[in-house]
Amino acid sequence: MNKMTQSVIGLIGGILVVVGVFLPWVSASVFGITVNASGWDIRASGSYIYVILIGGIIALLGGIVALAAVKIEKLGYLVLLGGILAILGWIWAATDVGDWSAVTYGFYTCLVGAVLAIIGGMSVRGKK
Repeated sequence: MNKMTQSVIGLIGGILVVVGVFLPWVSASVFGITVNASGWDIRASGSYIYVILIGGIIALLGGIVALAAVKIEKLGYLVLLGGILAILGWIWAATDVGDWSAVTYGFYTCLVGAVLAIIGGMSVRGKK
């Protein structure tokens, strides 16, 4: 894989994390009506959503910089840093999950995005 492809993987990871925060995380049935709550909707229960969002934004910005300004090698680490922050926030959120059967795709989108950002960030760092 070349550096451009790896930077795109990191960028896609950052996008998935940021978008995943606003997708449904939890689904519950109340009086026969299904209610979905996004990660942003449940932010009052924990600060982990802010850690995930900030990690996603950092990974997104790092991916953009890695693609646009190839000569600035040190800023490629932003993708890796953002991915690590996002995955740590996701782990923190996972410890707060009481019923895993209620968890929906937004929660997992953040995890996939964080992993992609880490993969993209790890590959950006060592290559010249």
